[in-house]
Formats: sequence, C-alpha cells, structure tokens
Amino acid sequence: MSKLNLKKIFLIFLFSIIVISFFLLDLDNFFSIDFIKRNNDFFQNFINENFLFSIIVFYLLFLVLLFFFLPFSAIMLIFSGFSFNIYISIPLSIITITIGGLFNFLLLKKINLIIFFEKAKYWLNKISLTFKNNEFQYLLLLRLIPIPFIIQNAITVLLNISAKKFFFATLLGVIPYAVIYSLAGLQLRKVIDKSEFITIKDILNYENFFVVFLLIFLILMSIFFKKKLIK
Repeated sequence: MSKLNLKKIFLIFLFSIIVISFFLLDLDNFFSIDFIKRNNDFFQNFINENFLFSIIVFYLLFLVLLFFFLPFSAIMLIFSGFSFNIYISIPLSIITITIGGLFNFLLLKKINLIIFFEKAKYWLNKISLTFKNNEFQYLLLLRLIPIPFIIQNAITVLLNISAKKFFFATLLGVIPYAVIYSLAGLQLRKVIDKSEFITIKDILNYENFFVVFLLIFLILMSIFFKKKLIK
C-alpha cells in the first residue's frame, strides 16, 4: 500500500474518531435549544461585555463544526440569530457555511472519494455529463434540497464539480436557510422567558420554506426550458 493511500486512510480514521468521540462524550447536548435556554443569562451577559470576541469565537466554532462534518448548522444558525443582530448574523453565517463547505469539498477531493465508488464510475460519468449543460442550476438545486450537508458536498465531489462553481453555488444556495433559521433565533429571543419548554416548532415559521420550494420550482423550470430551447 502506498504512502499516499495510508495518509488517506489515516485521515478518514482520524475524522471518524473525532466525530464518534463527539457523540460518545455527549458534546452534542451543548447544541440544543434547551441548552441555550438554561444558559441564557450567561450568554447574554458574556456577549454584552465581549461582543466582538463573542462573534469571533462563535463563528470559529461554527467553522470547526462544519470542517468535521458535524450536523449542527441549523442550531448554530438559530443561536447566531438569537445572540447577534440578524444583520450581522445572516451575512457572517452565509460566509462561514460557504467557507466550511469549501473545506469539506477540498478535503473530500483530497481523500479521492471516487475510489469508494469504482463500480458506479460509469453511471457517475453519465450523470456528470448530464450536469454539464446546467451545472450551476443543478448545484443550486442540490443546495436547496434539505439533505445533510456532507451528502451534498460528497455528491459535488463525485460529479467532479469545480471549486469555483461549488463556492458560488453554496454562497447563493445557503441564503434562504440562513435567513429562515436566523429569524427563528430572533423569535427564540422573544419567547425564551415566556415558556418552560421550547421546541423548534415554537420558533420556526414553516411558511418561510415556501420560498425555498418556489426557488426549487423556478430552477427546475429554467433547466426544462433551456433543454427545450437547445433541442
């Protein structure tokens, strides 16, 4: 086995250990609405006294979670809207998710993910050719479909998408979700002292997801009409 393959195996092993340890040590309990509620006074006092430092630490933590493929984007977006002004939290969250996604993308490229899908290489090439004519639209569509971030990133790697297109599609594609979940954080701030037990249903406006479905529909229609015009 070559040194390069050993490095890739070690990298996969290291990431797996970190992710598994995270959940075995119950560190995921720190990323919940209940945890935010129980520590609300501490968070508000700390942020008021150390506003700039809080922003730096928060978004660095967000970036680390994204880098290690940990599935806490939604709660971090809620926490950002809860903790900071949404005019700060929304753009910073979009930038952080985009950079974190790019790190994932480059890491998966380095691992050479395609080697795990050798038998499907023929079909992946066919799908990739289909993608080429409407690559950016399909990338946006992928970002808007609510599936785990790591799966989205893995698909883009398998289809050999360029880093430039990945970056801009992610930058645009995460905007609706960044806005929706940041607004949920703003709503959490309003109700946090009014209810003993708060769930995601209490703060998330599901009507806002209509915008996401509308965008998906418009992208699909643009792909459809483009194919018709080419024919």
